[in-house]
Amino acid sequence: MAWTATATLCCRLIRLPSARHPTPSRARCSAAQSPDAVDKEYADLNLRPLYTNRGQHLRIRQHVNPLSSSFSEPTEPPEWNEVFEDPLLPLMVDIGCGSGRFLIWLAKNSSQRRNYLGLEIREKLVERTQFWVNELGLRNVHFMFANATVSFEQIISSYPGPLSLVSILCPDPHFKKRHHKRRVLQSPLVDSITKNLCLGSHTIRCTGSSCRHERKI
Repeated sequence: MAWTATATLCCRLIRLPSARHPTPSRARCSAAQSPDAVDKEYADLNLRPLYTNRGQHLRIRQHVNPLSSSFSEPTEPPEWNEVFEDPLLPLMVDIGCGSGRFLIWLAKNSSQRRNYLGLEIREKLVERTQFWVNELGLRNVHFMFANATVSFEQIISSYPGPLSLVSILCPDPHFKKRHHKRRVLQSPLVDSITKNLCLGSHTIRCTGSSCRHERKI
């Protein structure tokens, strides 16, 4: 699917107020862009001044081992009424949310009344992103340090509202057969997503330069 089609898909699902917003570029894989390019893309969020004490860019590993024992225990769900102003709103979950800028942008600009939850396996990114959320005073977006493959069911099944959208943008493909077990998209996770999505909901999985899969429940 070409990027123009992906842009149409994202606009349709998120129902942004105007097609003038540069949605296609925001949905691209940030790993293919430099940190400065990502900053410019999300310049309207004005996040840079909020993290001056420890620097804007973090030095982190691009890949972690999801099979490590440190990621094997499910993450406990939060107290939803503490992290969201209205925990009964429909929920969008972004698995592998990275820097979190995409969800923060949606939380500030989407016309839909919805909560946003980002799940990320790299703890430093979650700490920085949640710092931004707290500084901006946003009450409809939250980020969690979690291995989604083992934690998704426990976290999402406890959410009091409906799960309306799940996005997985640029998951590591792990092309070599011996590394397939490290992929985020494992059967238990897919089954959990399918079970928890409400009727009429969507999943989006984008890899590289095209959106490979959309499933409507």
